[in-house]
Amino acid sequence: MKRIDYYRSEPFNMVEVKTCSNDIHAYKDHLHQELSIGYIEKGSSILNINGSDYYMKAGEAIMIYPYVSHKCQPLDLNDWKFTMIYIQNEFCEEMFHHLGSKNAIGIKKLGTFEFNQIQSLVDVLKSNTSGFDKEVELISTLIHLFDVQDIAIQLQSSKKITAVKAYIEENFLEPLKLKDMEEKFDISKFVLIRNFKSQFNTTPSAYQLQLKTDYGKCLLKSSDDIVDIALKSGFYDQAHFTKEFKKAYGITPFQYYKALHD
Repeated sequence: MKRIDYYRSEPFNMVEVKTCSNDIHAYKDHLHQELSIGYIEKGSSILNINGSDYYMKAGEAIMIYPYVSHKCQPLDLNDWKFTMIYIQNEFCEEMFHHLGSKNAIGIKKLGTFEFNQIQSLVDVLKSNTSGFDKEVELISTLIHLFDVQDIAIQLQSSKKITAVKAYIEENFLEPLKLKDMEEKFDISKFVLIRNFKSQFNTTPSAYQLQLKTDYGKCLLKSSDDIVDIALKSGFYDQAHFTKEFKKAYGITPFQYYKALHD
């Protein structure tokens, strides 16, 4: 049976858990402002990052850093279940700051021990235990995951194109112009688009669209006014926002809101 469930861990709302069974999670490349940690419970899938495919099967876990564009497709939709944990980037940055940790750019594929550890974390987050216990378990798990992995996958990029990417992230709600980017970064629009797509497997405009869709997702955590959220996220209307949201996250904006608040 097809099913997508969301769960927000109280009392702190910095963590969200998503479970998906026998349904396509995302129809197109998308990103999250949060740190994403997930594991496959049943079946197998192809995870595409920056144009490269990584095979993942039941019992394996993955960690994807914020603002990394990706897409995950099951090999058999009728034999497919996975769980994702989304953790606010601000919380992780605070953790890096205090611990002096350095995270790799991109994704990390984790081993069997980490798979079991993440499963245990999800159980704790969904339990009736205290907020103290939940936060301690979360921090303890993250400390281990940041330090240990089977495969570290680095996404390399030039400083100039990385600066362009950061510029889009800072201004994605504004109308962007290639002419402005050419002048600001001293690069022709032709080279900019070619190198941006080569390094991030998407165009600047498609990346801006991913950011706007994810921003709308964040706003849905506290409001069900889809029309207002669509406009605040930079979409022309509700229909356009709903279409892009479903392609990115597998459900409509209203279904997402209901899943978080039911």
